[in-house]
Amino acid sequence: MPINGIIHLSDAALIATHALAGLAEEPDKLVQVKELAAIISASEHHVSKVMQRLVKAGLARSVKGPSGGFRLAKNPEDISFKAAIEAVDGPLSGDFCPFSSEYCKTDSCIFGKTIFRYAEELVAYLGQRTIADVKKDRKNP
Repeated sequence: MPINGIIHLSDAALIATHALAGLAEEPDKLVQVKELAAIISASEHHVSKVMQRLVKAGLARSVKGPSGGFRLAKNPEDISFKAAIEAVDGPLSGDFCPFSSEYCKTDSCIFGKTIFRYAEELVAYLGQRTIADVKKDRKNP
């Protein structure tokens, strides 16, 4: 999988963060793919693939069988958005160009260095924001 720039977050990355937040809402319950797909309005097939990646990354656990499902493998405060995104998209980087091509060089970007600073700040923010923060924000809007 190619390294993704921060501007190129996939649908899978969005599904991953939302699915983990959904699991955090039900910490004592195994949540099935069907339920997660309904909560985040995504196809069961896509959610299933994303959940497999989250399990492989150690962010979720799965239990097979008719009464099986998924739950968080870590405390929600120990799961950053960055970890969730990187589990499905690969490493995030702050050195992107919206018009990137093989000829572009980050040191001579037409957007200047400011855009890279903002991208680096966003990557840092994603590393600090956790799945637990979502629940806190929902309680205190």
